[in-house]
Amino acid sequence: MTRILTTIILLLTATAFCAERETIRDATGKVVGTATTEGNRTIYRDATGKTTGTATTEGTRTIYRDATGKTVGTATESGNRMTYRDATGKTVGTATESGNKTTYRDATGKTAGTATSSGNGTTYRDATGKTVGTKK
Repeated sequence: MTRILTTIILLLTATAFCAERETIRDATGKVVGTATTEGNRTIYRDATGKTTGTATTEGTRTIYRDATGKTVGTATESGNRMTYRDATGKTVGTATESGNKTTYRDATGKTAGTATSSGNGTTYRDATGKTVGTKK
């Protein structure tokens, strides 16, 4: 019995340390939230720690839910492109990855912003090139 309990404790401890946590900051560097990923599920929290939503990935599709669990949208991956849809299935935008840069476009195809990864972080910019946030 002791061996079983020890094994369970070790597994739970290992699982707890497998979670990946990212800090999300605004353009001024202020922490606005976190994203904690365990397996195929990411939990988003605001700066106070309150859960604001989740994302669950199943194959090439990610389902986004609000804090109450209601589906608010999806993202479907195809090669280097993600297509984002709202809860009704209407396309609201795309993201195309090329090297370390991702370009986001709205439903009409107009560039809405970019994300550039370098080292251990990502910098987000709006359509004009102004930095709007970071993630580390």
